[in-house]
Amino acid sequence: MDLLNKVKDSLDKITKTSAEVAREGVEKISGRATAYTKLSMVKMEIKSLEKKVENALTEMGREIYERSEKQEMKNPAADLKPHTDKIRDLKAELTAKEDGLKKVYKEFARDSIDKEKIKNLKKELETGGGTIEQIRLTENSPVLGKKLKSVKLPKEVLIGTITRNDLVIIPDGTTVFAKDDKVTLLGKKEDVMQTIPILQPEKTE
Repeated sequence: MDLLNKVKDSLDKITKTSAEVAREGVEKISGRATAYTKLSMVKMEIKSLEKKVENALTEMGREIYERSEKQEMKNPAADLKPHTDKIRDLKAELTAKEDGLKKVYKEFARDSIDKEKIKNLKKELETGGGTIEQIRLTENSPVLGKKLKSVKLPKEVLIGTITRNDLVIIPDGTTVFAKDDKVTLLGKKEDVMQTIPILQPEKTE
């Protein structure tokens, strides 16, 4: 299989993967909206718990000061136990909320195109002098806000997919690049390497 056919075959595989993700995405949109609402509520609960811990520490500090002034601190450990128990319980609850939040974020933070599949496709393409790369567009990308058809790219390179906010886009000439887009490039290795700095140049001091 020559390089052009390898690229087309790889693009078909990525497109198929993207279509599957897109179908799943439609079903998950409403569920994710609900999940994000829950995330916001958990964040508010965490803020509330942090405030309660802060208030409990302040209250304990005030009691230590007042009782020390009156020389009433005969047994500090026993005298302050109600405060330390309360703070310990609040911190345990806070830790549990934070751990739960991390787990949800970890579930959401996945690429729409499986990285292992991209890795396998890359190996396959490299046998014929081709490659596949995925880059993320940052704020210094010169193509932000531009249509794909207006960006001059090397001849033997294709933009297979663009992943944006967990949604997979199969681009055409009218597709507009946006910040944080994950762009999948396929084609002749030399041309792909030349395309990367066109879309996302390295930052300069």
